[in-house]
Amino acid sequence: MVERKSRTNELVDSSPVRILYIGGTGRTGSTLLANILGQYDTFFSGGELAFLWRFGLMDNGRCACGLELRQCPTWVAIFDQAFGGVNNVDASEMVRLRKRFNSHHLPLMVTKGIRKRLLDRTGDLPLRLAQLYSGIRSSTGRPIIVDSSKEPHYSYILRSQPSLEVYFLHLVRDPRAVAYSWRRRKVEAGFNDGRFMATRRPSVSSTYFDVSNIASELIWARHTQRYMRMRYEDFISAPAEMLRRIGEFVEVDIDPSQAIDDGFANLSGTHSAWGNPNRFLHGQIGLAPEDEWKFRMPQSQRAVVTAMTLPLILQYAYPVRS
Repeated sequence: MVERKSRTNELVDSSPVRILYIGGTGRTGSTLLANILGQYDTFFSGGELAFLWRFGLMDNGRCACGLELRQCPTWVAIFDQAFGGVNNVDASEMVRLRKRFNSHHLPLMVTKGIRKRLLDRTGDLPLRLAQLYSGIRSSTGRPIIVDSSKEPHYSYILRSQPSLEVYFLHLVRDPRAVAYSWRRRKVEAGFNDGRFMATRRPSVSSTYFDVSNIASELIWARHTQRYMRMRYEDFISAPAEMLRRIGEFVEVDIDPSQAIDDGFANLSGTHSAWGNPNRFLHGQIGLAPEDEWKFRMPQSQRAVVTAMTLPLILQYAYPVRS
C-alpha cells in the first residue's frame, strides 16, 4: 500500500517492511550469506542489527564500508529517515532495554506466555526497532532487509510489530565446526584498536548451539510460510540452488549468476553495521568447505561437542563420526 504525505506530496510505502532474518547461533556462515544477498538490489545487507546500538553507536564501530557508523553517509541517511537524526535516539537506552530480553533468557522461552512477559519488559524497544527498519527501507530503496543477528529472541521482538514482516532463515552448521570456529582468535576488524573477538570453550559453544537452535524451532517452525531451514554445508556445495530457494522463500527472483561464478562469490562493498570481520571482504571469495576442524580439532573437544549436541546432530543429518 502506498500513501502520499500531505505536506511534501512524497509517496510513502506503508506496507509491512520485509526482513529476511538469518537465525540460529553464531559462526554458521551467516555473514558470508548476507554479503552475497547484499549484492542484489532487492536486499539491503544490514549485518547483525541487534548489536547496532552497542557496538555501532556507543563504541563507534565501523560500517563494512570502512567508515565509522556515525560517519557513513548511508547510515546517516537511515537515522535521519528513521529518527530525524542519530542524536534523536538514545543508544544506551536501547541497549538497556534489550538486556531485559537477551540470550540469558533463552532457556526460559519454552512457553508462549513466558515469551510474552519477557517481551513486555522491553518497553518501547520494539517500536523503535520498527522505526529503524522502516527507515532503512525508505532511505535505501531496497525492499528486503537482511538481518544476520541470529538471536532467536531478537527475531521474536521484531515479529511482535505489525509493521514488520519477518522471514526466518534458520541457518545451521555442524556443531563441531561451530565450536572450532569459536576457539580461533580473530582480530575484531569493526574497531581500529586491534582488539580480538570473543572466544568460547567447546562446552559453552555447544550449550549455545543447543539452546539457540531449539529456541529457533520453538518460535518459528510452526510458521511454515515464514520459516526455512538451511545447512551451511549445503549452501557451500550448491550455492546457486540455495540462492534460488531463498528467493522462493521471500517471493523474489534471484539470478545466482549475478553474485556466484564457478565456485566464487563476487562481492562488492555493503553497509553491514556489525558482524564477523569477513563483512569487510571484497572481490572474488572462494566458496569451499571449511573442513579444517576435521583435522585440527582435538579429539577430546570433538567428543565433548558431539555428546552435548547429539540430538541436533542427528536431527540436522550430520554424521556422528566425521
